[in-house]
Amino acid sequence: MGNKCIVGIICFVVVAFFISCNQKQIFYKPKAIEGVLDLRNWDESANQVISLDGDWEFYWNQLIEPSQFKKDMQPFTYIEVPKAWNKQGNFRYSFPAFGYATYRLHILHDQKYVGQIKTLIMPYVHSAYTLWVNGKILSRNGKVGTSKSTMVPFQLPVITQFVIDSTDTEVVMHISNFQQRTGGILRSIKYGNYDIINKQYELGLFITLFVTAALFIILLYHIGLFVVNKGYKPNLYFALFCAIIGFRLLLTDEKLFVKLVPSLPWDVYLRMEYSTLLFAVIFFTHFIDSLYPKMVNSIILWTSDIYFSLFFIFVLVVPISYASYGLIFIQIGLVAVGLYLLSIILKATSTETTNSFIYISGTIILFFTLINDILYTQQLIHSIYLFEIGLLVFVFTQSLAALEESIKIQNRLIAINSELEIARRIQKTILPEVVPSTRSIHVEACYIPMDEIGGDFYHFYELDDERLGIIIADVTGHGIPASLIASTVNIAFSLQRNQADNPAVLLANMNSILFGKTGEQPITALYAYIDASQRVVKFSRAGHPLPLIWNKSSNKVIEINVPGKILGVFKTIRNDIITYPIHSNDRIILYTDGITEIRNSRNEIFGIERFMSCIEKNHNKSTAELIDIIVDTVIQWAGSKNKITDDITIVIVEIK
Repeated sequence: MGNKCIVGIICFVVVAFFISCNQKQIFYKPKAIEGVLDLRNWDESANQVISLDGDWEFYWNQLIEPSQFKKDMQPFTYIEVPKAWNKQGNFRYSFPAFGYATYRLHILHDQKYVGQIKTLIMPYVHSAYTLWVNGKILSRNGKVGTSKSTMVPFQLPVITQFVIDSTDTEVVMHISNFQQRTGGILRSIKYGNYDIINKQYELGLFITLFVTAALFIILLYHIGLFVVNKGYKPNLYFALFCAIIGFRLLLTDEKLFVKLVPSLPWDVYLRMEYSTLLFAVIFFTHFIDSLYPKMVNSIILWTSDIYFSLFFIFVLVVPISYASYGLIFIQIGLVAVGLYLLSIILKATSTETTNSFIYISGTIILFFTLINDILYTQQLIHSIYLFEIGLLVFVFTQSLAALEESIKIQNRLIAINSELEIARRIQKTILPEVVPSTRSIHVEACYIPMDEIGGDFYHFYELDDERLGIIIADVTGHGIPASLIASTVNIAFSLQRNQADNPAVLLANMNSILFGKTGEQPITALYAYIDASQRVVKFSRAGHPLPLIWNKSSNKVIEINVPGKILGVFKTIRNDIITYPIHSNDRIILYTDGITEIRNSRNEIFGIERFMSCIEKNHNKSTAELIDIIVDTVIQWAGSKNKITDDITIVIVEIK
């Protein structure tokens, strides 16, 4: 059902296009012939809009005012309206883009309409005009001149009125153009009663405002999605695309931005109009690239960026007449990039899902209307401007697709959070619920994962009141993968109780179990065997940060140098055992590098020296208080808990 609806939309647009292209053949409309538009058999009281299209009298390089026309004065030639004077084709005269001319048209009325008020919608022309009706100036844009220096270009659609004072209404226009690649009347002049003319004008205004408002809402919507989805780039690029297209709509068609800010030089408006087109292509290209990663060829992407960026500089610095001629190359590049991106979308969305059809239908409609408008602008076809409709359909379909994608992402996040909760519960089971405390040994421990779960691990073998084995390990990475490997480390450790008094063998056995089962993720570990009755501690190390011992008598922290290779990477390892004497009230500190390698806002690491100094300064605190002070100091160094870049684990053992 969904596919049929989408196909129906495409067919509707296609049919509407061909109807608009051939409306002159389907519906009868009056047309000017040799400078005369005969409405004597036309019901001018009806609410119908008439386009003053057809052949107008044309006087090239002449500015003839109505009072200067002589009776039976023959025109230089007749010229088709609406159409640029340098785009007439199949014409015995060839006119350049730059120049000036006079247009004249006679409108013949039935006697009964004499005295009625009629309304004209004057579109903007290229690039300045003065309009007379029955010898009176009715409207003007800019200042008409015979050279670039004597004319002032300006473009703004105008509604104006006049009274039919005889059965022959004379319309005279002076037009000059020395700035744009096409000159003359390019859009139909509309004629009719005020009510219907005003409704048509308001309809065009409404469409522009509606599409602009829709783009603004969709802009905010996609910015919200970008924030919620934590930097999902397609949402950002699509928001930028909507912003730039929305601004462009204010510069074109009804020229609303020109009405709001009428004091800027005319060429500034035109440069902004061209620039928005260039940035729209760049943002849309990156939207597709981020939407379908690795499908857009990077060379084509960068070539497109450079091509349109160079044209942006070109539009900014060259005279506007050169920029106008450069528009054709911009449009060629636009079509080329559009075809390439369309092929990418068709390839990427080849699966028959709702999301795929939404993307395809919206993009095809947008591309179709874009091609229509380019061909119409170049006056290669008879049509109407459809881009606003295509754009509205496109942003609507893309927003639907983005909504569907957002729902999928949210569902994935819910699933991930559920998995994280399971992983948190699993990780709690691999860490000891309570730390051992005997009459000879007191232990305090703290674990702070960077993410919801982490890859640090510690555990104990409580052999008796005098003997205790402690392992601390750090899996490279964070999150679920590191947590899974930490679970494997826990299993490997749980099998080594018989080697609890032999640190070197214990780590070697763990390595044999872990080798080939950690996805080549290295694991650092340190094992300490404490014998309070013998007043010694034995260490074996597998690439882990060196153990520290705080000596009560000297109030100094000593770093014990223990060599050893990391776990899980080498098939076999050989670890040394370092034995160190301990005394009553001495403290053994085991930790992960999340403490010493944390950085502040100036990118300075906390370092082992600050860590050791913190222990010495707070030696009079209990082991629990000392851990809290160390953690607070480290977090303060980072700036906040959110800026911690690694898991933090610390175990402090005090000999009684």
